[in-house]
Amino acid sequence: MTNTDRLLTKYSKIANSLIGRIESGEFPPGSKLPSLRKICLSEECNLSTAVEAFGILQERGFISGRERSGYFVLPRPELYPKYKLEKPVRIPNPSVPEEVSSLMSELADPGFIPFGAAVPDPQFLPYSSLQKSYKKSLKDSQVYKYSDAAGILELRKKIAIRSSGKERRIRSEEVFITLGCSEAAFLALSLSAKPGDKVAVESPLHFVLYQILSELKLKAIEIPTDPITGLDLQSYISVIKKESPKFLITIPTFSNPTGSLMPLESKKELLKISSKYGVKILEDDIYGDLQHNGGIRPSSLLSLDTEGIVTQVSSLSKSVNPGLRIGWMISDQTKVENARRLRLAEAISLPAIPQLASSYFIGSLAHERHLREFRRRLGGLILSYADSFLEYFPKGTKVAVPKGGFLLWIELPKGKDSRVLRFQAAKKKISLVPGNLFSLSGKYVNNFRINAGVLMGPKVISAIQTLGKIAKEI
Repeated sequence: MTNTDRLLTKYSKIANSLIGRIESGEFPPGSKLPSLRKICLSEECNLSTAVEAFGILQERGFISGRERSGYFVLPRPELYPKYKLEKPVRIPNPSVPEEVSSLMSELADPGFIPFGAAVPDPQFLPYSSLQKSYKKSLKDSQVYKYSDAAGILELRKKIAIRSSGKERRIRSEEVFITLGCSEAAFLALSLSAKPGDKVAVESPLHFVLYQILSELKLKAIEIPTDPITGLDLQSYISVIKKESPKFLITIPTFSNPTGSLMPLESKKELLKISSKYGVKILEDDIYGDLQHNGGIRPSSLLSLDTEGIVTQVSSLSKSVNPGLRIGWMISDQTKVENARRLRLAEAISLPAIPQLASSYFIGSLAHERHLREFRRRLGGLILSYADSFLEYFPKGTKVAVPKGGFLLWIELPKGKDSRVLRFQAAKKKISLVPGNLFSLSGKYVNNFRINAGVLMGPKVISAIQTLGKIAKEI
């Protein structure tokens, strides 16, 4: 036996031993594992062997590392919602339920616990750094004139650089600045599709995207997803062959609402399938910068696209500040030029100050420090929320714990209706989003989405306890 074989055997044994202790309940979900130093002492191994053992546990989804805090046990796989992958559903005339309007009113009410709003806690936002960027922008001569209809060039250049990948370099001419991600998605579809076109959409999907489909009179075909790995590719192929959709809408990186992350190889396969059958992709990448615990940013579909079939939309609303209202569309130059003409006819240009402030902030050391700290804190916060919901909610409740973003997709036991939960919660000034709003075919009535980007405190814990009590009674 070689030294390498002996080392492999040693760290594999340590990993298997720790897995056994996790599965036995000695280390329950959310608990902290012994430090690497303690493992070295107890297992009589060197540091590199202990690191390799912990690496195996991370790769297999048993633990997650938190910067400067250690390693913590993730919720067990059986706690994830498990969907039966149903057949795709055709929806000829998409229409969003009226309860979306009342939900939006709740989200605007400062008296509500904002579990329903997909925005980070204000305490996570880089106020002082943004203030400096705003002051700097006021000294820029561009602030006193109309900006380019496509957006200020410096901002577009920085977005292009951050959006590029090894397979594809984005140019500033392909970037169009918008008022948030929703306007970018509306523009992208309105400039490409015509009423009656078929659009394949992953399900569940953020209800704002359904609103856009409804406004543009597009026909939706819901494709089932896995709450961990995202879009089901076999169902996608089936839809293409039977329905011939022109477009696909997907959030492959930390989706809204499930937080799912499509593996890299699946993303590459999705691009191959779409290219083969001539399907254009609209990728929403708004949570792409928010991988937890210092991990590597997952590749976007856009960064892997070498054939120009992907239009990407995103914004700074989730990672920097929703009040900036800075979003963008990245697409071919023809679509950008068409968007420019629309902008000139509607508003000439967007306000210069938020664009300049964002341009000064993006890519700066302050921006990178903010993202690094935000990601680190989100990783621990998500686990705390998951633990709390599992503790206070009825037995059989399941939680999809994402590797990025700040949304939790929760499944109530069979027979529980999240619409009733939401109605009763509103009486207690607690907002949440029932699962039926993320589908137009009546699915997910026992699921709901929670904003886990709200800092934990007595009021938040009390709100979770209240929701748990309601869930047990309905």
